[in-house]
Amino acid sequence: MISEREVNATANQLIIERYRAFASIGLPILTMFGIGALSAGESVLLGLIATSMLVVAVGLRQIARDRTHHLTLRAGLACLTVMMLYLVTFSGPEHSRALWFFMVPLGAIMLLPPREGIIWSALAITSAVGIMSFGIPTVVASDYSFPFILRFAITASLIAGGLAWTELSLRRFQIDNALQRAKVEAEGNQLKNEIARRMALENELRVQATTDALTALSNRRAFMQRFEHELARAQRHGPPPTLAILDIDHFKKINDVHGHPAGDAVIAHLANLLRASVRNVDIVGRIGGEEFALVLVETSAEMSQPVIDRLIERVRNTTVDAPDGKVLRFTVSVGSTEIQWGDVVDTAIQRADDALYEAKNTGRNRHCRH
Repeated sequence: MISEREVNATANQLIIERYRAFASIGLPILTMFGIGALSAGESVLLGLIATSMLVVAVGLRQIARDRTHHLTLRAGLACLTVMMLYLVTFSGPEHSRALWFFMVPLGAIMLLPPREGIIWSALAITSAVGIMSFGIPTVVASDYSFPFILRFAITASLIAGGLAWTELSLRRFQIDNALQRAKVEAEGNQLKNEIARRMALENELRVQATTDALTALSNRRAFMQRFEHELARAQRHGPPPTLAILDIDHFKKINDVHGHPAGDAVIAHLANLLRASVRNVDIVGRIGGEEFALVLVETSAEMSQPVIDRLIERVRNTTVDAPDGKVLRFTVSVGSTEIQWGDVVDTAIQRADDALYEAKNTGRNRHCRH
């Protein structure tokens, strides 16, 4: 359906361009014919010429205004056909004017749809041969010999047949070309959709590979990669960040008493608190079951102290609704360290871990710094 519309639009534009070409050539020729008819006193021919020129001019005006041209085009062909049949009827002793009739199949087949153009040409040729053979009652027409009529009919038929074959071939080519373009476009859209689907799948896999499913924070692998990049940046440009490791106090007891769904609720709640307590530039991740890590970018140990203390206070003062309907409270222990010159990921994490163990061994629910 799309291809047929494209073909019709292309054919319509081609007809418009041909109409303009015919008009640019035909109007001067008609003007010359008109001058000759006026000089010879042929009023009927002059009237036919004037009518044809008027119809052609109206068609050009409509095309210029982007209006439909179908009616005026056929009206112009009708005027041309009548005028050429008039020239066939009164062709003179040498029948030179009758040869202008060959413009009829040329115009009909090139300016009309192929089937309509063939029918129009066949009727016009039949009419011309009939006039040559039998004349017109009550009209003194030119006298034609049988050989001339035969040559005329064969030539007109060959012209019409050749043009019809060309137009039909062009039509088939346009259809095939439109179908091919539609196929290529469909394949291109399919390829784009497949690329988009694969990119979406790749993004989803990337998210799954770097994101903790329960908390939507960075998982251990992604956190370590981001921490390593921040560590390298700080070593080059400074100022140093602070690394903090958090652990939920008595988390095993929460799981044992309230069940693992309650433990998951506590982990998710802590993740939300961490996300709300830091800046967008800071790095937060879940690096173990109940263990979280936090990198405060461009934040010294002294600057990080109130941030971590506020976080511990928020955790201490909030509650979690467990799936069994009970309200849970929990605390966290935090160990932190300021990144030092020459640190690598392992040395920084080791110091933060040591500080975390100290916080746990000295009563939990507190922050220790190394």
